[in-house]
Amino acid sequence: MVIILIYSLPRKKNLREPSMEGLDSPEVAAAFEKVTNLLPFKLLHRKVLSQLKLYNLKDSLLDVGCGPGNLIIQVAKKYPSLDLIGVDLSSEILELAKKKAVENNLNEKIVFKIGSVESLPFPDKSVDFILSTLSLHHWEDPKQAFEEIFRVLTDGGVLLIFDFRRDARKFFYGLLKFATKVVVPKALKKINEPSGSLKAGYVFSEISQIISQTSFSNVYIKPYLAWMFIKLDK
Repeated sequence: MVIILIYSLPRKKNLREPSMEGLDSPEVAAAFEKVTNLLPFKLLHRKVLSQLKLYNLKDSLLDVGCGPGNLIIQVAKKYPSLDLIGVDLSSEILELAKKKAVENNLNEKIVFKIGSVESLPFPDKSVDFILSTLSLHHWEDPKQAFEEIFRVLTDGGVLLIFDFRRDARKFFYGLLKFATKVVVPKALKKINEPSGSLKAGYVFSEISQIISQTSFSNVYIKPYLAWMFIKLDK
């Protein structure tokens, strides 16, 4: 009954507002790391981990926009045989990720590199699986990013994206606004996060149109309440 009620609620309809979130200051990086440790983010990470069970993960996994490393550390614990790489634009946030890896005795298991999704520091066909969580809406040039990911993926490789959808149910916007007032650190509020990320998210038709202009031909998009999974096969 509750599920029926939730899915009958109206969706938000607004124009996309691009967000170039900056995590290059110690204050913002620390604030972001704090937020990703909150229960809602942990639940979202759990959803991503449940999706990974559907794939035959082998050899290597690249986490694009890995942030403070929460998710890739969980992946490392569940898949000890994988070679793991975390890439992020922010040197400040990567320092937090490296510290967390050391604390979990995984510093030799995970390699962290500074890099942009539009220009990944890897050779052609070198990674089997690429994961991106809550990063797509920040990509400056998504078409170029998809082409770069296509270049790096091995033949038969998979890209799995988890991101907000801007047309989330209106009540989700209300919950996010309330959470921002109550628990979000001031440093993130100053850069309009996390609401800025939601407003920068894509809707189904927008991201489908972008992907159709890239080298990827096998595309599967599964929308949920306020987020979506996008799977692309090479």
